[in-house]
Amino acid sequence: MGEEKTEITFTDKRRIKSADDTCGDAAAPDLERTPTFVEKLQSQVAENDQRLREYIAAHKERVAEMDRVRRRLEDEAGARAEGKFAGLVAELLPALDGLDRALEAAAGTSGPLVEGVRLVRGSLFEAMRKRGLETVDCVGKPFDPEVAQAVGAAPVDDEARDNIVLEQLAPGYRLGGRALRHALVRVGRKA
Repeated sequence: MGEEKTEITFTDKRRIKSADDTCGDAAAPDLERTPTFVEKLQSQVAENDQRLREYIAAHKERVAEMDRVRRRLEDEAGARAEGKFAGLVAELLPALDGLDRALEAAAGTSGPLVEGVRLVRGSLFEAMRKRGLETVDCVGKPFDPEVAQAVGAAPVDDEARDNIVLEQLAPGYRLGGRALRHALVRVGRKA
């Protein structure tokens, strides 16, 4: 099944048969000269080689362009999906707040209803937490308007407690590093 390689040789009998045998129209043997049909074939090979290089370069450019388009589309699709998920979570936060208020109202009591509300609230928050929801804990930290909204100020005597969050009135949430809902806080102000 091996391929046999045959060597093909050309002799241009119009000019020279060998170095010792010249035709009458040639002054001296010209062994460097190639037959005209070989020159034509070599020219075609060079042209085809150049065209092939151009096709390969164009193909590589098209592949790179397709990769850029694919990455951009994936990024846009990811951003759209993240935005839709953030909207869904934002719509579910009032339900989470309602469960928290129900548990606050039932403070000091126990029973299957209170335990059921606690379990539902825990499973709802855990499902959202697994997908990136974080609570914002501001108490005792400097006020940051990126994650908290000041709804009140309380006078403080200590300079170290100036512009520090003293109390969190409503929880804040962050999703994917950006604030989904600002925490409602009371901030200390030096009198």
